[in-house]
This record gives sequence, C-alpha cells and structure tokens, in this order.
Amino acid sequence: MHLLLLFNRVTLGWYFAWAGFSKVRGEIRDGLGSFYRGDGFQSRNPAWVPEVLIAPYGYALPWAELIFGAFLLVGFFSRVSAAAVALMLLTIGIALLGAGELFPRHHVMVFFSLSLILWVLGPGASSVDEWLARRRARG
Repeated sequence: MHLLLLFNRVTLGWYFAWAGFSKVRGEIRDGLGSFYRGDGFQSRNPAWVPEVLIAPYGYALPWAELIFGAFLLVGFFSRVSAAAVALMLLTIGIALLGAGELFPRHHVMVFFSLSLILWVLGPGASSVDEWLARRRARG
C-alpha cells in the first residue's frame, strides 16, 4: 500500500509542481499577474463567479500549484497539500465544465480522485511527514 501512495503522491506532486513552475516562470518573465491576464485563464472564467473572487485566485494559482505540488512531491504537509490540490482541481474542473472542455474526458477528473485518495489515506511511509512523526516519537 505504501508504494502505491508513494507513486500517487510523487506523480501528482510532480505534475502540479511542474505546472506551477511553468506558470511562475511566466509570471517572473512577463510580470506578476500575467497568468491571470492571459487568455488561457480568462477564456475559462465562469461568468457567474464575481471578479472579486476570480482575480485573487488567478494571481495565486501559479504559486499555489508550485508550492503544494512541491510539498506533495516530498510528502510535507501532505494531507493539507492534497486537500489544497483537490480544491484547485475542483475549481479548475468547474471552469472547464463551463467552458465546455471537461467532457468527454479531461485529466482533471483523474487527478481529482488521486488527490482525494492522498487526502484521506495520507502520504504513506516514504514521506517527510512520516519521517518527522517517527523522529518525534523517538523523543
């Protein structure tokens, strides 16, 4: 079981960290908010979500993907990171649904279920969280 959790955590963490890194690199190169102002984000905004919610989300998403993806990759704050990733995937899925891009298939649906597994079951034995727990238990 622990190898399955490790594989799940590392692959999902790598995917999110890399996606976030790619966006953050654009933010650094093109200026803060370039992801938010970009067509890839703007074309998928649900019209019913107020701008006061969309703007902070658009500014934070690249950084959140990078941070929580990296945390998942190494297994640090794993359950919190998995919950954050699940929430991001849920909101991305809703945006894709509204843009007509979610069905018949999209990887967001698969990644959402993987993040829920990590949220519920935890990171497994090969994680920083587990190493810290063992260290605290020894005194």
